Amino acid sequence: MNRLVRIALTLFASSTILMFLIRQRLKQAEGLAEEALKNETQMAFIGVIIAGALAAGGFVLIIIALARTRKNKLP
Repeated sequence: MNRLVRIALTLFASSTILMFLIRQRLKQAEGLAEEALKNETQMAFIGVIIAGALAAGGFVLIIIALARTRKNKLP
């Protein structure tokens, strides 16, 4: 398997795990006070941005790997 594809799969897995952890954290934050809930929501938002960046990086690496593979196959 291509090295870039392995890195992309790792990024996708990390992004997925991070999203599950964010979801779990928000479920636990339902009973908190208003100020604490605001802080938890901000941290969740930052976590979603990080997870999105990981997923986007994975997509970019997949596209690069595909482009390199097609480039090598051309006569």
